[in-house]
Amino acid sequence: MLKKPPFWIAVVVALAAIGWFRMNADAEVSRDPPSRIAFVTAGDGEYWETAAAGARHAADDLGVQLEVRMLEQTENVQEQNEVLSTLSADKFDGIAVSPVDADGQITVINALAADRPVVTFDSDSPLSSRHGFVGTSNFSAGLRAGTLVKQTLPEGGKIAVLMVNTTKSNMQDRRGGFKTRIEESPNPEDEVVDERYEVVGYFTDEGDDDKCRENIRKALADHSDLACLVGMNARHAPLLLEVLKADGKLDKIKLVTFDTLPETLAGVREGHIEATIAQDPFKYGDEAVRMLVSLYRGEQEYLPVVGRGAIHVSVEAINKDNIDEYQKRVEARAKQTGTKSTANRSDTKDEAKS
Repeated sequence: MLKKPPFWIAVVVALAAIGWFRMNADAEVSRDPPSRIAFVTAGDGEYWETAAAGARHAADDLGVQLEVRMLEQTENVQEQNEVLSTLSADKFDGIAVSPVDADGQITVINALAADRPVVTFDSDSPLSSRHGFVGTSNFSAGLRAGTLVKQTLPEGGKIAVLMVNTTKSNMQDRRGGFKTRIEESPNPEDEVVDERYEVVGYFTDEGDDDKCRENIRKALADHSDLACLVGMNARHAPLLLEVLKADGKLDKIKLVTFDTLPETLAGVREGHIEATIAQDPFKYGDEAVRMLVSLYRGEQEYLPVVGRGAIHVSVEAINKDNIDEYQKRVEARAKQTGTKSTANRSDTKDEAKS
């Protein structure tokens, strides 16, 4: 005999169904845009400012009032839950959020999605009742990082990987893709693990810069023959450059990183970083707001017919060969959209936190 599901699961499913009914019913009588949308990040700093700039651009274009809520403590799930709980009691017509804990925040996201559209961006909560996701395929991004490491170390070597945590879906997927590519045999017909490479550890820091510095120094101390350090989060590249320079090991260990903070791009240009994987947080923010507006209006045809509205934006490896062309593209978009570009600045981090 099949067991009945727990009562709370039935409640969540019912609320989600009611929410979809309300949105579709409202769409039949009005195609007006929503009046207020909330945009909740997973931290502060240049990366999240860029995502917020994209969200503001879309909101201005569509005539929607946008309220950006940035976490003061990076990747802090408790703070983000507190922010989301305040939104649930307020009159927001849609909410975009970058979840810190893909599984742990399902109940919170489901409650919000019961009577308004909720879209995740940058990092997903795929098992929740969110109505859409905008971001990259982080598994593919992890594969790309693994490819870069193998190109950087053709003879193999020991690798240490820095992660924020193991709860965010983007971190989980990047690790999965990276592990798959690193273990992949160079011979497609050979099913054995590529023994040239050894990952000595995946080090988590929970968004704490001091913990990250400690992780870097531990990896260096425990493995004198460490060949490469990989930073899976935007914060990691500047911290890697800082620690390796202070310890006299800059350029002695290869670096592969994520994202394009000004310090990171400077590291690529100067040859300290082999390559960094660029995402498009501006596009994430812009598309998240546009998706929310379409959902509120009942324009279901806007969304893909599979994946509950998942929109994946490609990543790109940036190195010394293409960094100038990349930065020109960023500047061109800033000029076209009337937003501030930080592609060629070094003071963004302090300004973004002020």
